[in-house]
Amino acid sequence: MGTVVDFIRRFWVFGLILVMVALHALIIVNVRKELVKIKADESQAVDLGRFSFQRVDDKSTVYQVHLYALLEPSQAVRGRQELQKNIATLNEIVGQQLRLAEKNWLADPIQTDLKHHLKQEISKSMNIDFLDQLLVTEWLELPVGIASGTGLLQTQSLASGS
Repeated sequence: MGTVVDFIRRFWVFGLILVMVALHALIIVNVRKELVKIKADESQAVDLGRFSFQRVDDKSTVYQVHLYALLEPSQAVRGRQELQKNIATLNEIVGQQLRLAEKNWLADPIQTDLKHHLKQEISKSMNIDFLDQLLVTEWLELPVGIASGTGLLQTQSLASGS
């Protein structure tokens, strides 16, 4: 019994250091695992791009809009890949539907009906089920004279304070 106590007295600092190193290694492994998991969980939002369009029956106003798709969390990676793979088809569908949009959809400040209609058309045309909702940002309605040529550049430079 005396040799065990003598052994502990001599090497307790070494044992404490080993325990601290092991604990430190476990913490580092856990932090790295969490970082890998966070990197794998990409955003659910996919930028569909900016669109400028005129309604078929109203050539006096040009609309500009920036669209984002929110994907279902469980399908985010697959959905992002599918949308990026078919971006040309997606742009064509959105462009057509925006030009055919009803006037009251465009007058709604929240664009509820427009977003719902676009979501349905994209899901149906591309045969996808992972689209949760669409977000509309940077909504602009510009008269045709301002939207073309230098008028738009002047509007942008005025807005930026230049």
